[in-house]
Order: sequence, then C-alpha cells, then structure tokens
Amino acid sequence: MSTDLVFADELPDEGLGDGSRQRPLAPWVVMIVDDDPAVHQVTQLVMDDFEFAGRKLQFLNAYTASEARDLLRSRRDVALILLDVVMESEHAGLDLARFIREEIGNRHVRIVLRTGQPGQAPEEDVIKSYDINDYKEKTELTKRKLITVFYSALRSYRDIIIIDQSRQALRRSIEAITHIHDAANLRLLASALLAQLAHLLGYEAEGLCASRMSAYAASHGEGPYRVLAATAQFQGLLDDSAVGDLPSEVRDALAHALKTRQSQFDSERFVGYYRTHSGNESLLYMTFSDPIDTDGQELLQIFCANVAIAYERLLASPAGSAPTA
Repeated sequence: MSTDLVFADELPDEGLGDGSRQRPLAPWVVMIVDDDPAVHQVTQLVMDDFEFAGRKLQFLNAYTASEARDLLRSRRDVALILLDVVMESEHAGLDLARFIREEIGNRHVRIVLRTGQPGQAPEEDVIKSYDINDYKEKTELTKRKLITVFYSALRSYRDIIIIDQSRQALRRSIEAITHIHDAANLRLLASALLAQLAHLLGYEAEGLCASRMSAYAASHGEGPYRVLAATAQFQGLLDDSAVGDLPSEVRDALAHALKTRQSQFDSERFVGYYRTHSGNESLLYMTFSDPIDTDGQELLQIFCANVAIAYERLLASPAGSAPTA
C-alpha cells in the first residue's frame, strides 16, 4: 500500500560517525521491503553516504513479501530489513517477519517494521507477538532518526555475528584439541584459536603466527621460521611455508620484531614477539580494521606466548615431531 515517506530538514549530523577509515570491506546488506517505489528511492538517497565500521551499504529491493521470501531463501548475508507492514495484504509484513524467524530460521538479521497505518498493527501487540527489533511509524522517520536506526541495528547484527563466529571457532578448537598428536595437528589448533581470538576482539582481522623452534636446525633456536597458525588470508602458507614466502611488508615487520625482541603495536597492526625459557621464538602478525585497545593487546600477547609454549612442549614429548622442512 502506497504511503508517503518524507524526511524532515535537519541540521548537519554531528557526533554520529564512527571515524572508520576507508577500507575495502564488504558492504552491509540492507533489504527494503515496501510496495511503494518512492520509499525505496528516498531511503537509499538519504543513506547513500552512510558508513559503519568502515563498511558502506548495499541495498536489496523487494516490492512484495513474496519477492522478499524468494530473496531471503537464497541469501544469509542480509544484516537489516526495513519492512513495511501493509503490502499485498494487511499483514504481509508481519507474516514475512514470522517466515524469517520460524521457517528459514534466520535469527541474525535485524528487522525494523515501518508502517504508515499504525492502527492496523498496534506497536505493543506487534512487539509482543513477533520477533522484530524495532517498530517505527513512517511519519516519525526523519533522516537523523533513520541514521540512528541503522547504527543501532548494524551494531547489534555485527555483535551477533561475532558471537556466532566465536562459537564456531571454539568448536573447531575443541575438535582440534582431541587430535593433538603431532606438530601438524597443533597447527590446526593454533589456526582455530587465532581465528577465535580475532572474533573475540571484535574486529575485522587477519593474522598469522610463525615459530622458529630448535627442532628445525642443529643449533638451538636457529633455522628458518615456519608459519604455524593462520587466518583465511594466509591459509595457503600452512604447508611448511617459510616466512620468506610472506608478503614483503609482513616479512619486514616480523624481521624488525625479531631484531628488537619486542612486540610492536600501531593503529592498524600488531606484531608480537615471544621467547621461551629454552630460547625458542615465536612471532604473531595481525592487521585490524580498527585500533586495538589495551585488553586486546594483552590477549594477543597471551596467545603468542601460549602457542609458543605448547609447540615447544609438543616437540619435546616422545610423540612430538617437527614439520618436514
């Protein structure tokens, strides 16, 4: 049902930006479900320059609940749905909300109902009966309020995804623990823990952990560094790859940490250094979309130290063996 959506003139927005730097990160996917083309056009126009956590917006358009169902069956990356209540039927939007939560089991996407006829779907009844995240009358959605809705919904969606990914990473870590019989399996464990650490920190992150252990060479603590753990960007280096195979900026950062024997932090990167009591050394390299805080830095240090100790103990055990060089 066609309903005018008008955004009031306001003062320039202040204090709502995240300060995120421009980055080639995937955009947030936002679906507009409304039978009025003007609603789609105006919403996209006023949100054209919106950005959250360094990511812009990508809009999907559906003009009926049926069309939205078809899109949602094939996509699990939609972060936010702006959903009209009255479309091909008086309760089309409400039926779609129930379909999303109950039939396809999507608990992650944030659903914001927008209606031009609040009397047909009273807010208290809707909030009580349907698993939605916000309820707005179209007449109250000024530009500033719409921006607030986007920040709130996307921040909530991001946190839900972080928790879910952390749970999956923890499951992989537990599975890997049951198979720690040699150094190759420790690599799987360390990679799973590294991925989990990145998610727990709450950042878009990529990283790797490299070690130089006494088992690699005749003299203690000498020999080439090998990549022990890696997130997706560096997974191809886990097959007995030396640090020399890394990109030059990564290799140079690790070499500097090795030379100074100190961990290094800057606004976008962490390079960790750890030396065990017996002289074995480990390095951790991670990049982030946002600066890491003190607690995050401490977690990274602990991770680097514990992977080094676990690897050293494994190599010292009768069943332990170093990867083939």
